[in-house]
Amino acid sequence: MNYDIRSPNIIIKHKGHRQEVSGLKWSFDGNYLASGGNDNKLCVWSLSNPNPIMKSDAHKAAVKALAWSPHQKNVLASGGGTADKTIRFWNMKTMENTSSTDTGSQVCNLVFSKNSNELISTHGFSLNHINLWNLNNMKNNIATLSGHQMRVLYLAISPDGENIVTGAGDETLRFWNVFPKRKSYSDFSSLNFSNIQLR
Repeated sequence: MNYDIRSPNIIIKHKGHRQEVSGLKWSFDGNYLASGGNDNKLCVWSLSNPNPIMKSDAHKAAVKALAWSPHQKNVLASGGGTADKTIRFWNMKTMENTSSTDTGSQVCNLVFSKNSNELISTHGFSLNHINLWNLNNMKNNIATLSGHQMRVLYLAISPDGENIVTGAGDETLRFWNVFPKRKSYSDFSSLNFSNIQLR
């Protein structure tokens, strides 16, 4: 349901999922809303239409992880749960799934870097880790960040785009410096993956 906080009325009510809605993400330009459900469906909506402009059952498990590219406004990434384990990329101009990557574990969250052509994914069963990906080559992740002992359920990026914070079922928050602005793809030794833990 979409609301305008200045009004008590619902702007528009979207119907498309048959089970719980587990993920929501607005595109940066505000034209699209992506939703994922426990029914394994991915939907994309516009405010002018109560029906989805795109609906996919490509994922084989619940879709919680959603992210829009800050660099290419028509690119959406989605991640599937334990029985799926894939990250899929979508072109909103053609409404097509352009590529997919098997991550080996449940995908809980996704966020694009603001400063580079990279993507962060957080995971649950069975590895409970964080992956850093180069979007030019999703076959192998750049780095795996470990430290959480349970599912990495939450992920947020700092306003300057250099740091992320992750929250997990182990009741800890961890702060990571993963997107330094001067990073070179050819020199991964410059990456600082140290983290601060808060419990």
